[in-house]
Amino acid sequence: MAEVLSTPNNDLVNELLIAKLLEEDMRLLESLRAAEEFQLNEALSISALAAGRFPKKHRSDVLGRTDQDVVLDVFQAEINATKDAVMAQALQHADDTNMATSRQYAQRLAAAEKKARLDAEFAKRLQQAFDDGEDDDEVMRDAESMLGQDEIDIIMASDMNEKGKGKGQAGVPHAGAPVKKETGTESQLPSLQPTCGICMEPFQATHSPVAAARSANSSSRLQFGTHLPCPSSHGYCISCLNGYINSKLDPDGTGIASQSTVVFPIRCPECPIAEWPEGIADALAERVLSEKGMTLWHHQKLLDSLPRYYCPNPRCSALVQVDEDAEDPQASCPSCNSVICVPCRVVWHEDLSCEEYQALPLDERSPEDQEALRLMRAKNWRRCPSCTMIVELTHGCNHITCRCKTEFCFKCGALWDVQPNRCSRVPSCDLWDEQLLLEERERMREEEREQGRPMGAQAGAAVRNQHHLPPPPPYNAQPAPVYNHNPPRVAAGAFDWMDDPDILCTRHWFTANMINSLTCQYCDTKLTSIADLRYHLSRVRWHSVYACCGRFFKREEDLERHLDSVSVRFGGHLDTIRRN
Repeated sequence: MAEVLSTPNNDLVNELLIAKLLEEDMRLLESLRAAEEFQLNEALSISALAAGRFPKKHRSDVLGRTDQDVVLDVFQAEINATKDAVMAQALQHADDTNMATSRQYAQRLAAAEKKARLDAEFAKRLQQAFDDGEDDDEVMRDAESMLGQDEIDIIMASDMNEKGKGKGQAGVPHAGAPVKKETGTESQLPSLQPTCGICMEPFQATHSPVAAARSANSSSRLQFGTHLPCPSSHGYCISCLNGYINSKLDPDGTGIASQSTVVFPIRCPECPIAEWPEGIADALAERVLSEKGMTLWHHQKLLDSLPRYYCPNPRCSALVQVDEDAEDPQASCPSCNSVICVPCRVVWHEDLSCEEYQALPLDERSPEDQEALRLMRAKNWRRCPSCTMIVELTHGCNHITCRCKTEFCFKCGALWDVQPNRCSRVPSCDLWDEQLLLEERERMREEEREQGRPMGAQAGAAVRNQHHLPPPPPYNAQPAPVYNHNPPRVAAGAFDWMDDPDILCTRHWFTANMINSLTCQYCDTKLTSIADLRYHLSRVRWHSVYACCGRFFKREEDLERHLDSVSVRFGGHLDTIRRN
């Protein structure tokens, strides 16, 4: 504080010194003026005597005031005004110095009073522990372990004296840090404070940030905050945690709970979903949110607990308010005005009761259902077990999260167990299903074939050039592919010999080219692996497949000629496959 007050005092001394120098200059000018006036009078007297005239008595006021006299008077008035301003400024600096000294003393007094209150409470607890007969080793603990961090926060946050509350008050160390003795120059140690995971600023950890912020009146102290009960115990200040929760409860800022979106559970901003699925509890929200925020919290939680019903009209899918009256199974969509059957979850079925409609097979209920089911089977889609929405797996694993927040297995449709991160069916499905990926690739090949796009043309041309085969006719001249929608089923494991070196005949050029190039020699389709090639040959619908004794045959007559011969290698024909 001495260094702070030294600068105004030095300025005051400098200004007084300048004023004194100006005053000396004025006195010098007045002396020069008097000397000049005296010399002028002497010169006039001498000239009058020389002319024979008797000089009259000279009076300075007869000569009148000159411009120099006026300038000197104005200069003197300015000097007097400067002296008055310097004196007023000196008085103001003295008042500010006294005010700063008093404020600092009040801060020291308030800090000492808080420390005394803390020591008194600590001594009271120690005395009570001694009276209860506890051992000395158990009793002799520090203030934090004896009182608890929450009570220490309340004592340090309270205002002993409103007038003694100053700026720059040091923050309270977080839980686990030693209690520091307060001095006259209270310094804040940011390294001892936890850091908010959103704004990356230090905050003061406390059990109830809302209560602590309500009792503290200083706006310059650290923000209060808390740690979430997640496995990593992430900490956030009250402002960021409030903003994060409100962005979930009220993303549009309307102050109204959302009826179309499922909000809960509100999870930790940094933890993965599987690591802390339960999310923020009501007890923690009460220690963070305001009264208005808790009202919105409970309102949204009530809406999330109600069953969600979406319009079954495929052109709408809006959220519908369903009446719980069991005698009236109908509901009306507010968006498309469709009449809906609530128990059946479909557009209202005319001339049929709910029992009669549900007794019908799925593919006979309506033309739209038939088309949707056919498309669903062709595209390998699944239904959500909760809201019955159709879900498509375009990439990724079998763990699906529907828009209604239901998590299920895409392969079998069973609910997903979040904690062990696996399917709830016993035995559980694999997280990654290679067979499902092979089905998806084969389905895409069929779609490309139906759209008339050539598949594997470059790979097929390379094989023909290698064996000097005649080129195929132009693609535009090829007839449209004829599909066998019910091809003969191939027994499971019929093509397992493709990766068995004891059975696979690598000397047969047609078979060797198919295995080595991973290209179907029947349709020139380029495959990605032996498993992909095996699946393609067992499921393809646009060409035939002929195989026997570890070989593939281009034509059926080649297979017949082989079957008419005697198999010396195996003593009989092995793994004969004929798919027409």
